[in-house]
Amino acid sequence: MMNVIEFQPDSMLDLYSTAHFMIMQQGENAINLLDEEAQSLRKKGATEELNACLHLLRVVQELIDMEIKGPIH
Repeated sequence: MMNVIEFQPDSMLDLYSTAHFMIMQQGENAINLLDEEAQSLRKKGATEELNACLHLLRVVQELIDMEIKGPIH
């Protein structure tokens, strides 16, 4: 898994690209990994890194939900 602490999205495209990459590498396990990372960051009091992790977690969950629902058309 990529180091979430180093993740600093410059744009929404970077955020969605990173989320897609994580899903391709980890599948639905990406949610668990990001959740664990968020808990660790919360305990450390690393608020900026925690915010980035939570944004990434939200996008990963959205993309997985979209994939499960199937094609939009």
